[in-house]
Parts: sequence; structure tokens; C-alpha cells
Amino acid sequence: MHLDSVDLYGVRLYRMELFKLCCRKFFLLSMAAGLALLMLYFFFVNLGDERSTVNGKVYTGYEAVQTDRRITEEFAGVLTDEKAERIIEKYGFPSVVEENYGGFRDENYLNGFVTEYLGNGYMRDWNDYKISTKLRPVAESEPGQAAALSGGNIVLGYAKGWTVFLDMFQMAMIFASILVLTGISPVFAQERQIRTADLLFTARNGKETDTRAKIAASFTLAAFIYAVFAAAAFVPVKFVYGFDGAACMTGTVVTGGAVNSAYPVTVKPVWYFTAAAMILGFAALLVLCAAAFCISAHSESSFHAFAVAGAVWMAPLLVRIMFGGAGYFLMMGTPLFLVMTGVVQELFPAPAIPLAVAAGTLVFCTGNALKPAETSDSH
Repeated sequence: MHLDSVDLYGVRLYRMELFKLCCRKFFLLSMAAGLALLMLYFFFVNLGDERSTVNGKVYTGYEAVQTDRRITEEFAGVLTDEKAERIIEKYGFPSVVEENYGGFRDENYLNGFVTEYLGNGYMRDWNDYKISTKLRPVAESEPGQAAALSGGNIVLGYAKGWTVFLDMFQMAMIFASILVLTGISPVFAQERQIRTADLLFTARNGKETDTRAKIAASFTLAAFIYAVFAAAAFVPVKFVYGFDGAACMTGTVVTGGAVNSAYPVTVKPVWYFTAAAMILGFAALLVLCAAAFCISAHSESSFHAFAVAGAVWMAPLLVRIMFGGAGYFLMMGTPLFLVMTGVVQELFPAPAIPLAVAAGTLVFCTGNALKPAETSDSH
């Protein structure tokens, strides 16, 4: 009976703490601002930059996306020499260049893809390029050779949705990280700031129950923030770009066009890479959450907790700059870097140490936040 009453009290306390964290006006306004900025980023940076040329007609924005999706359907599937020739016969080699624009201005998704990987020309910059005049065999191209070594094929599909989603997801996780700092930094510090900590921590079931409730509420809030911002990245991409081309090589979609069998991640399907990025993004928010409430447990005011937690979040960037490669390798396991797409690529060959850094930080911060409560109760 006593255990049941303690459990019910803990549940009620957890709900109360979660309500306090979620319903602060500043937190809600910050979430709304983050979501609004994310949508602006999607419409003005991603969608606003779309351009496609088909038979001399230029499409931009939403029309460009839908046009590229439509023309790609006809050729979707395994890319063959015959299919590549048909694409160039129908749409030609892109050739128009404009000053200060780093790409051919008259390309669409199809002839741009074929030209990049099979054409005998190149595009390095608007003043350093060569227009393609013929195609190489698929088997002699870098993706073709990598696919042969991995036992697969080059898959052609409209995979731009995956590119945009990963870009959106990275931006969403940056906004989500700021929101985690904003929402969770006050969890312990606010009680000291308003002089209610002593009252709350002398409750009938002790300081440990209150502390565990705050930590559980903090992790729940971090998971909620992740779900909201991941959905905010997913929904507009799904309805505008779609998620065709899931079997396309990661190297042809998100790694700057580089496909190399020596780097296994570049020949993995893009859905696999995206799943890894989403898992690491979630892990990043959990680690940042633990760091935030650990710092809050030792802070006297919400502002102090937020300032210190923000500095800790950004500190790995300074370590990366100061110590180069070795510092970057260790810092890959920190919340700031785990949300970056480029880090996901570099984690694949040797994930153990960065992931150990992330797991160690999570365990240490959670244990450190619990320790004062357990020590207090033991006395």
C-alpha cells in the first residue's frame, strides 16, 4: 500500500514537473519561433532555389520540383547505358553558364545527374568548366565501379527529397537543441531562484523522488521537442518533394556527389543513411538534455544555468578549431556535432569512440544530477 502511494505520488509529481516545463510562455514562444524559422528556411532556401529546364522552358520553385519528379518517373530504376543515352537524346547536355552561379543553368534533374556521373565534361565553377559531348559507360564511372564492388547497381530516382530532408533535419535539430537548452535549463535552478527548493525537497517522499521526477520530465520534454521538429522537417518535404529514390546511393544524394567503395557509407541506400542521422539526432538531444539538467542542478538561477549550458554546447566547436583532427574525432560524440550530416558520414568507419563519448556524457550527467538527492536522502 505504501509503495502504491509512493508510485502515485511520483507519477503526479512527474506530470506536474512536465507541465511546468512545457507551459512556460517563453518556452512556447521559442518553439513557435523555431518552427516558423524552419518553415521560412524551407520555402526560401530550399524550395526557393529550385530550378529546372525542360525543352527550353525554365521552371522555378514548386513547379521545378514537380516537373523534375514527373520526368524522372519514366527513367526510374537501375541506370543503364541505354537509359542514359535516351535521357541525353531527350534533354541534351546542359551547357548554359552564368557568372557567379556554380552550375549549368539549363539542366534538369535527369540530364544533370547523367552528365555529372557519366559525362566527359565537368563543372567546378562558372569560370572553370567543360561542356560534356559524350557519355562514358556506366561500368567505367565511379558510381558504377563502386556499385559493382558492393554487388549492387546505380539506381536512378528523384531523390532530391532525401537531400532536402537531411538539410532540413539538421537545421531542425539545431533549433531543437536551442529549445532543449531553453526548456530544461530552469528545471532545478528555477526552484533555487524563487526560494522554493528547500520546501519542495523536504516533501514526504524525499528529495530523490522530486529529483527523479524532474529528470524524467526533462527527458520527456526533449523527446517531445525532437518529435515536433523532426515532423516539421518531414511533412513539408513529403508533400512537396516526396521520398522517391530511397534505394539511391548515399554518395549520389548527400555526400557532395562522391561515391567510393572505400567509404562504405557512400554506397549505402540513402534511407539507411537518413535513419542513422535521425537516430544520432535523437541521441544528441538526450545528451544535451542530460547536460542541461546537470548544470541546472548546480546553478542558482535559470539564466546562469542557460548561459553555462549554452557555453558547454558550443565549446566543442572551439576544441575542434584549436586541436584539429584529434579534437574533432572526440568532439563528434557531442550534441553540437552529432546533429551534423557531415559527422554522420565520418562516424561510419570508426563509430566506437565518438558514441562512447556521447553515452559516457549521458550517464555521467544523469548520475551527477541524481547524486546530491541520493546523498541527501541517505542522511
